[in-house]
Amino acid sequence: MDLAIIIPAQVTNKYHRLGDLAPFGDTTLLEWKISQCKEFASNFQIYINSTSEDIAEIARKENVNFILRGNEDNYSDILINVLNSVTQKQILWTNPTSPFIGYQDYTSMINTFYSSSNNDSLVSVSSKNDYIYYKNKRLNFGMQFSNRNELDIIQIVTNGCYIIEKKLAISQGSLYGELPYLYDLDYLSSVEIKDVHIYQLSKELISSYFKRDLNV
Repeated sequence: MDLAIIIPAQVTNKYHRLGDLAPFGDTTLLEWKISQCKEFASNFQIYINSTSEDIAEIARKENVNFILRGNEDNYSDILINVLNSVTQKQILWTNPTSPFIGYQDYTSMINTFYSSSNNDSLVSVSSKNDYIYYKNKRLNFGMQFSNRNELDIIQIVTNGCYIIEKKLAISQGSLYGELPYLYDLDYLSSVEIKDVHIYQLSKELISSYFKRDLNV
């Protein structure tokens, strides 16, 4: 695979004072994610992107690449500068805040991306049957009562995994193509740490993650 695995990481965010170095099991969220990626990719394919010297030291310890993030304020500029630092032609972008996307998920998403001729990218999503309002208007249901299983399914981006051609991502300044394959994750894999409450819950779900993988 001519594929680069990019893991952005920082030492502070809204869910923990240590950011992606927050404790997770007997390690940190970042090191947990690196270990997951090493199950399907070689060390030279993995790139950690950060402004932190502490995170750079972890990259050196793990024998993976480190890309120093610049001072760009615009997301597209950050993305383009990172992608210009890798040599591979395809990009898999994943986040430490999605700790339950593991080997099985990644290999399935990679195989799906490479085998799809109708899609220019892949985005991980979580599908839901729920009553949705948007700007105070009903989005997927009418006045007449409907069971949830009769509703149009909505698909929510999990921010867990994006796969795209590097050239396309640079030209668009985005990890989304015009025709993405929306890859549906199960509930556990779709968990994204977005606040302190989900972080605490995620630590309780570690045993479920290992039990699930043993039963695959």
